[in-house]
Amino acid sequence: MQLDALILYNAAGDIRQIRFRPGRLNIISGESGTGKSSIIGILRFLLGGDSPHVPLGPIQDTVSWYGLLAHVGKTQFFIGRPAPAHGITTSQVMLSIGESAVPELAALEPNANTTDVVDYLGGLIGIEENLHVPAEGRTRRALAANFRHSLYYCFQGQGEVANPDLLFHHQNRDFQKQAIRDTFPYFLGAQSPDALRKREQLSELRRDIRRQQARLAEAHRARELGVGRAAGLIADARASGLLPVDATPGNAGEAIALLSAVLHTEQPAAHADEVDRDAETESFIARRVELRDALRDINDKLRGLDEFARVGNEYSAELDEHRVRLASIGLIPDAMDAGATCPVCQTALTDTATHDAIGHSLGRVARRIELSQRDQPRITAARSELIQTRDEVRADLTDINTALDELAHTDDIRAAAGRTWDQQSFVRGRIAQHLDTTTVESDGTIADLERAIEALGDKATQLTEELDPDALRSAMDSLLSIVGRRMTALAQALPLEHSDHGVRIDPYRLTVVADTLQGPAYMDAGAIGSGMSWVGYHLTAYLALQDYFIDANRPVPRFIVLDQPSQAFFPRDRHSGGDLAELSDTDRDNTRKLYRMMFDAVTQLDGQLQIIAFDHADFADEWFQESIIETWRDGIALIPRDWYTTEHVTQSALPAPTEVRTSEEEV
Repeated sequence: MQLDALILYNAAGDIRQIRFRPGRLNIISGESGTGKSSIIGILRFLLGGDSPHVPLGPIQDTVSWYGLLAHVGKTQFFIGRPAPAHGITTSQVMLSIGESAVPELAALEPNANTTDVVDYLGGLIGIEENLHVPAEGRTRRALAANFRHSLYYCFQGQGEVANPDLLFHHQNRDFQKQAIRDTFPYFLGAQSPDALRKREQLSELRRDIRRQQARLAEAHRARELGVGRAAGLIADARASGLLPVDATPGNAGEAIALLSAVLHTEQPAAHADEVDRDAETESFIARRVELRDALRDINDKLRGLDEFARVGNEYSAELDEHRVRLASIGLIPDAMDAGATCPVCQTALTDTATHDAIGHSLGRVARRIELSQRDQPRITAARSELIQTRDEVRADLTDINTALDELAHTDDIRAAAGRTWDQQSFVRGRIAQHLDTTTVESDGTIADLERAIEALGDKATQLTEELDPDALRSAMDSLLSIVGRRMTALAQALPLEHSDHGVRIDPYRLTVVADTLQGPAYMDAGAIGSGMSWVGYHLTAYLALQDYFIDANRPVPRFIVLDQPSQAFFPRDRHSGGDLAELSDTDRDNTRKLYRMMFDAVTQLDGQLQIIAFDHADFADEWFQESIIETWRDGIALIPRDWYTTEHVTQSALPAPTEVRTSEEEV
């Protein structure tokens, strides 16, 4: 994709065109304040942005529509967009495919939105269906590379081209740094479409596993919650003679089976009058006393273990302090010969008895520390076992309390009913209600869920092994080494600082790194200095990347737009328009080298790359003059003077977009 013309329309229908030459270096040379720095924002707006982000002034006051003629291969198209008011965003677009002529203002009418344009342009340059799935445990959403993401490698704004803290366009905006990291592998070709499909499959598998695990956990929870309720009903059934007095379920499944048997058995296990309900209640109360005693005993043991561990830790700390004091003996030689001296005061060491005593004491302390630390794993294991037992006792105690509550509740209802109901029919009714409102998965269903989770886990493991992140990292490093060799050649030709041993792009820090004998020198860490190096490394990185994208036929537009590459050589507090006469001979020569590098790059690529640059620079060299498409000086600028000096052109005459939306996240 390359650009053919930028078109501006005013409310009267007048047209301002800037014609670009495909496959060439295009330079707009001019003074400050002529609108050069607004062009990137306008181009981004025409390529799917939500606002042109132009400043208040002639552009905002006079332009009613923006237009762009461009082409991909032999496919030409026109994109037109109504100019929104300052601070307002719009999604309205006019897209005309096969258009090579500039339409009149009267023919402009929105027929699409920005999503349509982004999808169309992405398909036109060859962006395939793709999805970057973050590693497991990351909270950000999966991201599909689209046309907007390809523009990271096509623009360098005024605050970017000489900024050592940034390498890529919009890198410092919200969420954009991570978006570049996520989509960079796709644009380089490190992720094949097959790998991207597998990553999407893996993401879906993990979602299925989480759903099945949640269902299994819910089934287990339902069983646990149903045990206490079922235990009370079983106790009630025993007390009513519907179940044998020794009927005791081992788990929730057996409890449901016992209750179901009550409903389907015509002959009760015993007559209600033969059942001692008081004995049933007393049995539960006795069991509750046992469980409470057991719980109290477990808590006492836990407190004892905690106290033992605390004392042991304090003892170890005291021993360690004692060991540190004695460790100074290490300053004295092990062999006390006649020539031994103190390393601190240089006096002769003659008292071997003191030396030996301290050494023996240090050894004893070290052994005691070792013995005290040996108990820690056993204490931890014993504590974990006690906690597990305590949880089990608490669960049993909860079931007993529930059963007793059910018995008491049943007695209250029987008394309130004045025994007008048949006792066993009443209990059967309660059991039927419980079974109708309780869903407890069978053992077979739970086993099926566990097998399904295991099978999904096996598939996920296999895909994870096939999508080894180390393999992706290796592919990225391999492809970026190709880009790095081209970068190094360009950097050494200028030459740039620290380029002797190679330069490359770090895909994780998103900066330039130079390999030096002292280690890596990162541009964003201040290890690479001077304005020439900053601008030079931005240009060499972009030129090398575009060279690679062209060779590998990657889906990235074939143009670079640069705003004032020479700015690094001008003082920040200058008051003039940035004339080259202000620069030293060295800075003028460096500016010329940068433009010559761009000119040579597009020449070597034989029409496959287009570079558009806006700058103050204007050299007399023939190749430079051939590259100038417009000169904005002496009143000539982006907006013609008569547009904002003619009385009939006012802000009130500008048509406002009929559809306005809130800003989307723009790349």
